[in-house]
Amino acid sequence: MAAPSPLGFEHCPLCGIDFDASGLGCRPSCPMATGCHVVCCPGCGYSFPQESAGLAGRLKRFLEERRRAAAEKGSTT
Repeated sequence: MAAPSPLGFEHCPLCGIDFDASGLGCRPSCPMATGCHVVCCPGCGYSFPQESAGLAGRLKRFLEERRRAAAEKGSTT
């Protein structure tokens, strides 16, 4: 798994390039586009959700916090 990208940058899971995700929403004419966190890779056109946004981002942060807390608890005993 790739290291977290800098703010606003994403790593394409299909082709592997890193790119600035700002303004790369896939289909602005989509009725669900407002608040949508799906981006399109400029290299291969693959659509995927931004890791840092939405439910996926919250779940990732939650799991990282739990992992960190468990590691801290394990190191103090």
